[in-house]
Amino acid sequence: MVSSKKIVAAAAIALTMAFAAGSVNAAPARLSIPNNIMKGAAITSGRSFYSTNVPEDKLAGIKLGRKAQDVLKLWGNPTRISVARTSTSYEANDAVTATPAAGNMTAAMAASFPQLAGKGGLPGLTGALPKAAAPAADSVATVTVTGQEEVTWAYDLRNGITLEFIITDGLVTQITMGGVTPWTFSKTRTGLMLGDTYKLVLYVCGYPENQNYAGKFLRASYVNKSRVLYTFLDKKLVGITIAMVPTDLH
Repeated sequence: MVSSKKIVAAAAIALTMAFAAGSVNAAPARLSIPNNIMKGAAITSGRSFYSTNVPEDKLAGIKLGRKAQDVLKLWGNPTRISVARTSTSYEANDAVTATPAAGNMTAAMAASFPQLAGKGGLPGLTGALPKAAAPAADSVATVTVTGQEEVTWAYDLRNGITLEFIITDGLVTQITMGGVTPWTFSKTRTGLMLGDTYKLVLYVCGYPENQNYAGKFLRASYVNKSRVLYTFLDKKLVGITIAMVPTDLH
């Protein structure tokens, strides 16, 4: 039996670009789900599903962008707390250009998401890095820029569900829920929830922007379209992650 802690840890978002500004929020359209697509879900009756282009912004009863106090009011003391401060290094020269030194990440990704560099766990989301100061002419220097403080609050619930809230400068910027038990608090705007099947998720949400394996977990990304990443184990939905992107934090 895979623990919900491992499910949450496997739900790291591979963000590659921010959302396009000014998207139109059309009214959601109710979907009719064929019986063969619905078959296999943990809960098959009394459910409604919707097609919508509105990004996911609420999970576990908490909306992205809300104050950290809202999490404490609803869920109380975290089971576990971790603290990190994001930073990245730049090689700068007299041309006032800065190239992020971030291993296998592209420069664009490192500039927007320095916390992804070299990490396999859950990344937090911060705003754009402050500009690095240009060094003196005819010189080359490595400049380390310290970003925002990120705090992760993890809740191991009695029903086997694990919640993780990433708090960046007092605001909820990422929420991950992991577990194998169907739960009302895991429901998304589309009507999907933990315990649903891979085929049902793809039928409702369309084909993913990208898919990849993290160990035995399959991650299907709808980050650009819906701000959500779904994690599967044996073709069952066991993890949901929603997150803000840098453009949301300005």
